[in-house]
Amino acid sequence: MNRKIQAAVLSLTLLAPGASAFATTHHHYTHHRHRHHYSQTRGALVGAAAGAVIDHHQPLKGALIGAAAGEVVQAVRNHNAKPH
Repeated sequence: MNRKIQAAVLSLTLLAPGASAFATTHHHYTHHRHRHHYSQTRGALVGAAAGAVIDHHQPLKGALIGAAAGEVVQAVRNHNAKPH
């Protein structure tokens, strides 16, 4: 039961948009299209921190899983980002 709660908390942490947690970097594309770019590095760092805190018995394992999940979340967000 404890693992399910930890997994739910990690999932919510990674999906919750936050100004500092999921920083947006701005890249300008040709033809005056503007897209948001979500930093995958920052997503990995936030995920690693959250994973280490959640899995405090094995923080390295939690950090690695959290980092991978954070990077994937940001990659998906970048893939689905719409130009303005």
